[in-house]
Amino acid sequence: MEAQSNIALWRYTTLKIGGEAGTFCQPESIDELVALMEALKKQDQPWFVLGGGSNLLVSSAGVKGTVIRTAQMKRMESPEPNIIEADAGARLPHLARFAATKGLSGFEFSVGIPGTVGGGVIMNAGAHGSCMANLVETVTIFDTKKSEIVTLRNEELGFVYRKCNLDPARHVVLSARFRLKDERPEIIEANIKHNEEYRWKTQPLGWPNAGSTFKNPEPTRGAGLLLDQSGAKQLKEGAAAVSAVHANFVINMGGATSEEVTSLLKRMQDCVFNSFDVRLHPEWKIVGDFTDSERQVFES
Repeated sequence: MEAQSNIALWRYTTLKIGGEAGTFCQPESIDELVALMEALKKQDQPWFVLGGGSNLLVSSAGVKGTVIRTAQMKRMESPEPNIIEADAGARLPHLARFAATKGLSGFEFSVGIPGTVGGGVIMNAGAHGSCMANLVETVTIFDTKKSEIVTLRNEELGFVYRKCNLDPARHVVLSARFRLKDERPEIIEANIKHNEEYRWKTQPLGWPNAGSTFKNPEPTRGAGLLLDQSGAKQLKEGAAAVSAVHANFVINMGGATSEEVTSLLKRMQDCVFNSFDVRLHPEWKIVGDFTDSERQVFES
């Protein structure tokens, strides 16, 4: 595994924002990833695991320490009926397609989510009325504090809306095992097609974006609707703007910085709070150098 220096991280994020990584590694197997984590612990080096680069804002100033991109860890297999196992770097849309080839239903919701299994588990990624928590049977992690590999059952993960009890600063997802249901291929394909078409109609896929910006404050009060009704859809900060297609998406119109995006998110929050007395909390994670005031925007 090659360790690279001064790699521009914007190339690996869906928002196309991010400075350079101090060190950049791309393990291709669970063994390589575990060995890397153990070495970094011995050296007391800071690290960050990067999956698909969605739901993420990377500082334009860069990231100190080692950035570990898991996208090369993409094993997917069905070792027994109704079961799919996948490594942390497997892309969720690819997993949906793989499941379809096996006549297994459940992952159709993920066909439009540009993330990986690892990030999807930690954030309990979801869409179209379903989420990872509905499918996960077990997740295998590396606990960096104890330096041990642990397999956790669904009920031990504490899944709730857009998170679980895994700590991304301590726990590194290695792989996951999912239980799905048998279904006729034509029904699975119809579900996939419907979800793909819905995404194209309702999301600004022509522009770099990081996915849904804010969590829905309540099941019946979507963040997008509150932003739209508060007038936030007209907001812009430098090259970062609220999408005209969907108010809960921030787009990079070309050359936007993390500072511009953070300032825009703060203005979006203020719009909704002033109109509805509701504070929106970002879905995104942040990594790199941010000021204390910028980090407050992302506090939950």
